[in-house]
Amino acid sequence: MHTEAEQANEELVNRFCRDWAKQDAELLATYFAEPFEYMVWEGGPVITTREAFIRQMGPFLSKLKAVDWVVVRSHALGPMVINERIDHFYAHDSKFDNHPHIAGMFIVRNGKIAIWRDYNMR
Repeated sequence: MHTEAEQANEELVNRFCRDWAKQDAELLATYFAEPFEYMVWEGGPVITTREAFIRQMGPFLSKLKAVDWVVVRSHALGPMVINERIDHFYAHDSKFDNHPHIAGMFIVRNGKIAIWRDYNMR
């Protein structure tokens, strides 16, 4: 059984995942605490500011035809939210579409995402 805080944390992360469809890096950055940590991929660089996230993700998102993150399941444990997702990135040329199967780990503090790590499940 989830506490109210756990339910709010899970809803925040699920809303964040849905909002990727808007392809708006500035909107997505509003979900983050300041500072925060986002590991782009396992062992990859860590982004620690909203501005750095916007600089990296803004151009990436603008090159895509569509984005759709499907949360298969999620669970909150205190401030931690873990989800299983299929992240659909649709390029203008469909041969460059990408659909990674992801396990995401988020730490939520004061209603904002403070830490975000994604791990490829394939």
